[in-house]
Amino acid sequence: MDGYKHYVRTDAAGVVVHGFSSAFESPEPTDICIDENAGRHFALELRNERGQLRYKMQKGKLIERTEAELDAEWNTRPPEPPSALELLGRQVVALELRQLEGRE
Repeated sequence: MDGYKHYVRTDAAGVVVHGFSSAFESPEPTDICIDENAGRHFALELRNERGQLRYKMQKGKLIERTEAELDAEWNTRPPEPPSALELLGRQVVALELRQLEGRE
C-alpha cells in the first residue's frame, strides 16, 4: 500500500467513534492502530443507514456490532421531537376544539 497507518478511536464502551489515516491526522495516545501499511484515505464506513456506529474493539480486534446490539441501542433512543408542521397541526386542532367547545 502507501505506508500510512489507520487508527480508530473508541468511547468508554469500546465502540469506535472515529477513524482516520495518519496522512491527515495525528493519533492521540489512546487511539488504536488497525493497519500499519494502508492507503492514504480511511475508507471504513463507521455508521450504518440509521446513523449508528457499526464497530467496536473487543479483545484487541475490530469487530462489527451485532444486529441485536444495534437494535437494543436504537430502542433506548428518545423519540424524535415533533416537526414544525406537526406542531402547527397540533395548534390548529387545539384552536378548532376551542371553537367547537365555545359553540355548545
